[in-house]
Amino acid sequence: MSSINSLSFKRRDSYLLLALGLIATSYALQDINWEGSVSLHTLMESLATLLAFFVGGLALIRYFSQGDRQFLYVGAGFIGTGFLDAYHAVVTSAFFLPYMPSTYPHLVPWSWIASRLFLSLMLFISWLLDYRYHNQPMSARHSTTVLWLTALATMCCFLFFALVPLPDASNANWPIPRPYDLVPAAMFLLALIGYLRKGLWRENDFEHWLVLSLIVGFATQSVFMPFSTHVNDTEFNLAHLLKKISYLLVLIGLSVSLYQTYAALKRETERRLAVENELRIEAEVLARNERWFKTIADYTYDWETWFSPQGEVLYSSPACERITGFPTLAFQTGALTMESILSPKERVDIARHFQQIDDRGPEELEFRIITKSGEERWINHICHPVYDETGCFVGRRGSNRDITQRKLADLENMALRAAIRKAPAAVVITNAAGTIEYVNPKFEEITGYAKQEVLGKNPRVLKSNEHPKEFYEHLWATLISGHTWTGEIYNKRKDGGLFWEHAAISPIMDEEGNIWKYVAVKQDVTESKKQAEMLYQQANYDILTKLPNRSCFNDRFQLAFKKISRVNKGLALMMLDLDYFKAVNDNLGHDAGDILLKQAAERMLNCVRETDAVGRIGGDEFMVLIEGYEDTTIAEEIAQRLVDELAKPFRVLNQSCVISASIGLAFFHAGINSAEALQKNADIALYQAKNKGRNGWVLFTNQL
Repeated sequence: MSSINSLSFKRRDSYLLLALGLIATSYALQDINWEGSVSLHTLMESLATLLAFFVGGLALIRYFSQGDRQFLYVGAGFIGTGFLDAYHAVVTSAFFLPYMPSTYPHLVPWSWIASRLFLSLMLFISWLLDYRYHNQPMSARHSTTVLWLTALATMCCFLFFALVPLPDASNANWPIPRPYDLVPAAMFLLALIGYLRKGLWRENDFEHWLVLSLIVGFATQSVFMPFSTHVNDTEFNLAHLLKKISYLLVLIGLSVSLYQTYAALKRETERRLAVENELRIEAEVLARNERWFKTIADYTYDWETWFSPQGEVLYSSPACERITGFPTLAFQTGALTMESILSPKERVDIARHFQQIDDRGPEELEFRIITKSGEERWINHICHPVYDETGCFVGRRGSNRDITQRKLADLENMALRAAIRKAPAAVVITNAAGTIEYVNPKFEEITGYAKQEVLGKNPRVLKSNEHPKEFYEHLWATLISGHTWTGEIYNKRKDGGLFWEHAAISPIMDEEGNIWKYVAVKQDVTESKKQAEMLYQQANYDILTKLPNRSCFNDRFQLAFKKISRVNKGLALMMLDLDYFKAVNDNLGHDAGDILLKQAAERMLNCVRETDAVGRIGGDEFMVLIEGYEDTTIAEEIAQRLVDELAKPFRVLNQSCVISASIGLAFFHAGINSAEALQKNADIALYQAKNKGRNGWVLFTNQL
């Protein structure tokens, strides 16, 4: 690390010294007058052309041999620049200049700018695209496109300079006589900044020399050529000279890079030759010991294999044919491989295991193969690295055992465990003493107990004490007798909440017929019981008053009527209507009417005994069943209490409401042969009570 840091500092210092040296040179040579000529210019551009083509060719060789996209753009940039430099040299020569539409002072600066702009742009692109897409592969089509675009760009420049008269690109009176040369300077600067930020110049020799070239290129375009007042002056000639130097710097970097690649390939080749020689020696040792191994392995029950480091099957025991159905020779000759008989259901890494024969430690795998008959079998594969007496790795020994029956049993057990674990019902397994050994996630969800909280405990942790002692005695008697107990248990959760569960508890016997374990499968039926109770309430009770509805009351009435013949008790029925209820609904609204009905129902229940029944038949009509009395005055007193209580004012929506009740009372006697007849009598009595002015009750008599 210290050597890398030292090299980094040295290279950074060299960049600074080069930049300062170029700036100092530009100032030191201001007073020197070096006047060139057309011939000198043509000679220098010819040299630049040869250098550019050579650099571009080397860069493309590096790209096509190693696929580094950076060298594609560097190579394309220098090839294109070579064509532009060649064109620049040719059209500005004394021979071709008379045929061009532009004069020498006009043509030279613009063709120079075109060449420099193209190279600086391609060097910038080489950094930018390598930075953005460094880890993405590049297709051959992409490289062809880059080269065609390079050719197209140069051809466009050729045609442009050959057909279009060019204006003057410089003015000696301007502060910067050739300002257009700053455009390539900006591109060189961007490319320089990019490669410096990239940071590979610290350890990569090519990028180090490329940075040096970019510094020279930037200086050429920023402190030399822009200050050239006319063609072939000192700044002009120095800029052309520096251009060749910048090309040479890239050439040096490419040469160093290609040499390093060559050296690395040479070292790798030497290493591989050494490894191959070692393997040859190891193979000779293996051949010497093979007959001893074969003698032992031929008698093993498992299918023994020996793989060479190259993946060849050096030995396959006769058990191979018993397990796979294929002859041993098919594997030893390479006609069949372990990968070729793997089941399509197997993972890719199983096949990769047999493709990579190395000296990694012992491994154990389980996988499926397809036998010659098409049967799928499970194999337990254990392999170890094999070393000779010198400690050299000579292959791997594999032992393959047919575990199909065991695997099928394991898969079945796994399916059963998964089914229990994911079952929608709670599952509890205890030992013969009733100690909990397993609960599934549904048990935790229902009871609120975590698995670790109940393991080792008795299921009585859920006991709610709501069942009598006889309930549990019957449960255990059923289980101990070897039968399954099924029923509903009212248990208690961890938080103290009670819940109903339907349970099926079965004893599990061992091979000797003794109880080994108990398995309970239980479902939380609390909500279903609540739902059933709600449906029962909705079907039998009035939603508003909570009194029995017509259907429920008639069932009670019919039952009482059938029972009257077996008991020596009285039976009376009242038909009750609320008087003036309609006026409350009309004046105060239905909400007020509903409130009044509920209050009236509460008063009726307070007037009767616990053994009596009050039902709402519909609207403001009610029925009252009085049974089990010995004196008829009890029913008459209840009727009077109802009239008195219902005549009292009701407080509804902060208003006082006054209604009354009309009641028809009928007693059962021997002449009544049906419940309907008794109800008809009560209805007649109610009619008479209404005719008498309401707010009273009337007892049915035969005179009515």
